Amino acid sequence: MNGLRTLVVMASQTQGLLLKLLLEERGFETASVEGLAPALAEMERQPPDLLIMEAETVGAAGLAELHARGPAAIIVLGRGEGQRDLSDPQAVVEEAVGFLERRNAAPTTADIFRRARILIVDDSATYREFLRSELELEGSQVTAARNADEAVAALSGGGLDCVILDLVMPGTSGTQLCQRFDRFRRRRGLFFQIVILTSQDDEEQLAISLNAGADDFVGKAQTMDVLKVRLMALLRRKYFVEDHLLRLPKPAPSA
Repeated sequence: MNGLRTLVVMASQTQGLLLKLLLEERGFETASVEGLAPALAEMERQPPDLLIMEAETVGAAGLAELHARGPAAIIVLGRGEGQRDLSDPQAVVEEAVGFLERRNAAPTTADIFRRARILIVDDSATYREFLRSELELEGSQVTAARNADEAVAALSGGGLDCVILDLVMPGTSGTQLCQRFDRFRRRRGLFFQIVILTSQDDEEQLAISLNAGADDFVGKAQTMDVLKVRLMALLRRKYFVEDHLLRLPKPAPSA
């Protein structure tokens, strides 16, 4: 098995088991159920990577509910528009395999940056705009803050993937702000990354920054390519956790 999971929802046990067998032959863990209620129970027990369902089995309301609870993609079988013909189960399996392989391909650097929502916190307008321009060229959505108050306001809005924080800030130190951001994300269960960006590039400051909650530390003397590579590595790890590890099945309640 390759670690990917499908759930088949069919009225016919025979057809459901046929799809299950074909998918398992291709290395996908597969469960097959015969109605909406068992499908919802199975998804609660262990969310699938892909759901394959017969439209008539679950109905329009059931389809909407499964969409709301389900994985990123659903293959609907039937005779309606946009539905797949069940008379060729091998074609259905090929489509499922193709989707799962594309979904689990390693993201490119371009994919990662286009997905990223980044906050830059730096009191230098020149450097803020330089960083904004560089990251927006990569396709990222960038917000800039010039002080702690603007940074906290932006952070409170939610939806950020990474904060790039200057170590030297007016009115507060970058270390103190890093500690504040780290407490904020832990209290709210958020997973944005914190990168300290500074001209004070030495081992002592590195240790202080990491102990304050930073996830990485990059000297301003480094090239922009170095910063982008470090950002890409942090964001790749973040997205992997969000897309895969956070979808692990819930532990069964103790007796």
